[in-house]
Amino acid sequence: MNEPLYKKLLFRNQAGFSLVEMISAIVLMGIMGLFSIQFITGAAESNRLVAGQKGLVDDAKLAMEFMLREIRVSNSATNVIAFTDAGSTASITFDKFSGLDVDTNASQIVYSWSGTTLIRTSNSVVTTLSDQVTDFSITKTTSAGSEYYTFSLTLEGSNGESFTLDSGIRPRSLIS
Repeated sequence: MNEPLYKKLLFRNQAGFSLVEMISAIVLMGIMGLFSIQFITGAAESNRLVAGQKGLVDDAKLAMEFMLREIRVSNSATNVIAFTDAGSTASITFDKFSGLDVDTNASQIVYSWSGTTLIRTSNSVVTTLSDQVTDFSITKTTSAGSEYYTFSLTLEGSNGESFTLDSGIRPRSLIS
């Protein structure tokens, strides 16, 4: 039996994907997926490093600001700030102008670095300011009867990121 012409055309015009076209599509989608995964992995790693760096910056700023504020208002009656910059045992000792509600002690405030920890000691109360310190140094400059102290604080995170903060202070009691 002869099939009508429309049936012959119907079977002839049926389109589908060949095996080569399907394999090509799978390979292209795999390549695009690989690049997408690399992009997302890179973005996630960058985000992790930035978050670690931000944590170091916050710790360094908090420790440095806490220390500098107290040194700035050291006691003018005693007028003595003693410091050592002996490598991993750097420290600074001074008397505050007055006590605070949370710390009524006004004498013998000590900021010291030991190992990887920067601590504040006041009246036998020890407060840890940072425990990721890899370097802490203090230098004193005397000019025209005025003393200026420069501090450098370097912190290093667990993923190898590091941050150094340098700042200086001229105690009010020593400004002439």
